[in-house]
Amino acid sequence: MTILNPVWLLALGILPVYWMAVRRFSYRADGSQKWLLLSIALVIVALARPVLEQKPVSIEEMGSDVIIAVDLSYSMRATDIVPSRLGAAKALLHEVVRSDVRDRFGVIGFTTSAIILSPLTKDTELLAHLFGSLDESQIITKGTQVMSALELARKMSYAKQPLVILLTDGGDESSYAKEADFVRDNNLRVNVVMLGTAQGSTLQEGEGTLKDENGHIVVSSRNDAIAELVEASGGKMIEGADVSAVLELIDQSRTDDFQGKSTVMRYQELFYLPLVLAVISFMLAMTNIGVKISRGVLVLLALIGVSSNAGMLDFAYLYGAKKSFEQGHYERSAKFYSHVQTPKAKYNQATALYKAGKYNEALALYQGIRSNDPIFKATLYYNSGNCYIRLQEFENAKDAFLKSLTLNYSKEADDNMRFIAHGVEQKSLNVRKEKNDKFQAQAGSPKGESKPTKQGGGSNMKSDMASGGGGDEGKKVESDPRLSMSQGKARLSSTQYELINQRSINETKPW
Repeated sequence: MTILNPVWLLALGILPVYWMAVRRFSYRADGSQKWLLLSIALVIVALARPVLEQKPVSIEEMGSDVIIAVDLSYSMRATDIVPSRLGAAKALLHEVVRSDVRDRFGVIGFTTSAIILSPLTKDTELLAHLFGSLDESQIITKGTQVMSALELARKMSYAKQPLVILLTDGGDESSYAKEADFVRDNNLRVNVVMLGTAQGSTLQEGEGTLKDENGHIVVSSRNDAIAELVEASGGKMIEGADVSAVLELIDQSRTDDFQGKSTVMRYQELFYLPLVLAVISFMLAMTNIGVKISRGVLVLLALIGVSSNAGMLDFAYLYGAKKSFEQGHYERSAKFYSHVQTPKAKYNQATALYKAGKYNEALALYQGIRSNDPIFKATLYYNSGNCYIRLQEFENAKDAFLKSLTLNYSKEADDNMRFIAHGVEQKSLNVRKEKNDKFQAQAGSPKGESKPTKQGGGSNMKSDMASGGGGDEGKKVESDPRLSMSQGKARLSSTQYELINQRSINETKPW
């Protein structure tokens, strides 16, 4: 049995306090009070959501490719939209990807050049990390070229008619005839979220206000000429950061641009059992019947106390799991880890299943782990990619490695993705034996492994084997293979900022 919300079990600590209060004051600590205490305990157990894990199943998924292109030029720092145009764009993007779990989103950032901030993905945490960490102070380009975003959007998706949403103040062009021709020729559905007002706003530069080459204060206002682009593609113009309008637009424009499979873990819910017992206990507390049979309640409370302290067994499970893994008994190790309900234990259980050749089950566990740490998520994607390689799902493997590299660069993921892209997986990656897979840490190798890291597309799993206790004290460790769970958010590299700014020279009239 597994507890999905174990934090609720902490509430069991209020029961002894309640019982002491009953006995200390003038209340009678009779049978009815004991039944009421039991009823409260059972409700808490039900809220903790006990379940039985079932075998992972594959489900078909279909949805649309939605490409959001965000204007990152200097004018997006204007404050005519609170807190700023770019701030409103960030908040809008965050809400849209959190609300729409059906479609894939890709994010483009553009000024006079365009780069991919995130490839097409359904991972909302990845999108939130990458765009939330964007440092606009590193972007110095004051001009905007919408064409660069449109060209990149067309390359991102294989859909017949990708849905493109521009978050912009309208750009710089007085006419968008060339962009309109490109949209028609390439069958793009372009919609604009207008983040700017007709009155406009001044722009801050250093401690003063931005001025042009003649010393005049620059006022950046919306450019309605971009409506020509919307009309050419049959899209829509949305005024301001209206989340509901954007979600409605996506829903109305939805097509089945992609189809794939995802592996999910199914659970059999058990919460109704303690809930039914809680109702019965409450009824006994309110009647004389409960007083007559109250002696047995102490035994039940004792059992609840044992279950609330079941975590004490985690130490033994982790120790057994580690020893079994070191001895090569991977299925036994995975069984031990399954009794400990922490992300680290789930991760190690998946790694043990991979070593045992149970790739579908390992993949389901990797995909079921949730974390806000980008370094840890990058490792999860990397290991998922290796599972896909073993399952001969090379397109999915390439996508997993790309997401891993987007969050955190590692040479192993880079090599594996490159080899897959060149078709080498058919000749080399898939014929490797599992016993050759090495467990790589973020830096260095786990203790006891002296062989150098394998390069060139090897299916090297990254491990975070939790200490099971006992026998490790006083040993010298060359490097710590554990993953750091305290790293900062994923950030854009300096190279990406250079790509955004690469055409910022000699812009005398960017408005």
